[in-house]
Order: sequence, then C-alpha cells, then structure tokens
Amino acid sequence: MTPFERIKAVCRGELPDRVPFVLLLREFALKHAGVRFVEAYSDPDAYVRAQVKVLQDFRLDAVCDLFVTPAVDEALGAKIVFPDDDPPWIPEPSVATTGDLGKFAKLDPLSHGRMPYLLDIVSRLKREVGPDIPVLAWPSVPFRTACMLMGSQELYRGFYKKPEFVHDLIEACYEPCLAYGKALLDAGADIIFTSNPTASTGCISRQHYEEYAHATTRDMHLALKAYGAETIIFHPCGTWHDRLDLLAEIGADVLHFDKVDIAAFKSQYADKCVYMGNVSTVDTLLSGTLAAVENETLSCLEKGAGGGRYILSADCIVPRDTDPAHLSAMADVVEHYGTYG
Repeated sequence: MTPFERIKAVCRGELPDRVPFVLLLREFALKHAGVRFVEAYSDPDAYVRAQVKVLQDFRLDAVCDLFVTPAVDEALGAKIVFPDDDPPWIPEPSVATTGDLGKFAKLDPLSHGRMPYLLDIVSRLKREVGPDIPVLAWPSVPFRTACMLMGSQELYRGFYKKPEFVHDLIEACYEPCLAYGKALLDAGADIIFTSNPTASTGCISRQHYEEYAHATTRDMHLALKAYGAETIIFHPCGTWHDRLDLLAEIGADVLHFDKVDIAAFKSQYADKCVYMGNVSTVDTLLSGTLAAVENETLSCLEKGAGGGRYILSADCIVPRDTDPAHLSAMADVVEHYGTYG
C-alpha cells in the first residue's frame, strides 16, 4: 500500500498492511537538512528539501507544511517576531476592543501577508512527493487565533469581564481561519492538521471550553470536510481528560494525543475516531536511550494496533536536538512489529 492509502484505510476502519508512521518534524527537519528557520521563510525549496529528506531518511508516511506559522493572526494585525533560527512568535496582543475587530476585513489567503508564501510551499511539497505521499497542512482554529490576538491570559479574564467581546472576537476569527484552511486544500494539501494548546484543562474549564472553543473548532472541521478535506487530524495539546467525549465529536477523523492512555481511549471511542500517538517527545525521544525509544514505540504499538484505528506518532512536535538514531529506531520497530492485530 502507499502511505496515503494506508492512512485513509485506517480512517475508514480497515486494516492496512501496517500501522502508519507520522511525525511532526519542523525544527528537527530543518536542522537535519542544514537549513535555518530564516531560510525556510525566504526559500520555499529549502523547506521542501528538508521535508523530503526526513521523509526518506525515517520512512515516514507523510510530510508537513511549515506548520504553526501564525499567518492568519499576522494578516489580522498581529506583529510576529522571526528569529534567525527559532520558530516565529507573537510578542504582544494586537486586539483589545470591539473597534479593533473592524480590521478584520475579508481575508484573502492568496494575497494577504505571508499566506501566499506558505501556500506555495504546500504546492511545491505536493509536486515533489506526488499523489502517494500525503501533505499535512496546518490552519489555526478560531479560539487559538483569538488567544494569539488578544493574549491568552487576557482572553481568559474576558470570560468574566467582557464575555460578549470574547464571543465576538472568536466568531470574527472563524471565517479567516476557514478561508486559509480552504486555500491549503486548493494548494494541494491532502490532510488538514489543526491544534489547540490554549484550551486544555490547564488553561480553561470544561464549561468554558464548551462555551467558547468547541463549536467553532467543530464547525470549521465540518466545513473543511464539506469543502473536500478527506482527512482531518486534531492535536489537543496538553491534558484534556475531562472533555474527551467532546473531542470525539469535534469533527476530526484522527485525534493526535499528548497525555491520554491509548488503550483506554480506544476502548471508548475507537468507533468515532482514530488514535494517533504517543511516544514521549521529551522524556524518550530527546532525553531517553535508544533502548527506551524502542521499548516505548513497541509499547504504543501493542496498546494501539489491536483492531486497527491507530497511527503511530510522537506525542507532539519532535524537538530539534533529538538524536536522528532515535527516529530511525522508531521506523525500525514499525517496520518489524507494526502490523495490526
């Protein structure tokens, strides 16, 4: 089977030839290919070369766009700092009042800000890897973008001080985020990958998650599916243990987990979505021994592969300074033991 056939089969509840192997490699891929971040944002082919190199070197089943770049946030007024060789970040809020929402004119991903550049990377990736290798592409979800624009802490305080404005801001972010997601599909993305590090149990309560974050994320996923996305992966970054039932209804085909037990989740929700994860990026891949990597990868396969509906991955973005031998070890374990039971 081709990598894309393998992933689609898992999402349909079928048993492909082996468990798919997908890693989120951004800074690691750039270092592995000898490319600095600043080059990735000025030379699209440099980023494409880095993704193709890790695809081949570690026998992966997908490549990724230059993900988690806050391009929509920037187009809506956020100032972004681009370090020479670190991921970009937003240093300060850009939205505080209802008047600021007037800046949210209809966003055109084909002409505004950095989005055309990122869309070009997706198109180049797709041309380079062809139809058999899926390209994962990342659009922000509305709640996450609202947090970036207002500042997470200020937005959380807004639940109590100005809830109507917070609702208005999140709703105003919906169409721009959706427009960029659709543009990614038009550019050649095969799989939409979304994430949210701002709505875990460590950030907001289940009640606030339901009121402010869940519906717009679900609606965006469903709209992208209706637009043509075959597969959507959602990464609930952090601990989400009290809202797993809501995540299972969020409109994603695959949930890429950080801190959720594989077997326990599958026993409850395997009929609703695929589980993806979750070898520890820090304790094991970055700081562990080769034997620890092999053992944890095998443990994840043993917990997840039974009955299908499982994709092997790390629990988050693989750290830049991870030993490449550790990723090769993961690939070896998948190759030898990654069949479904």
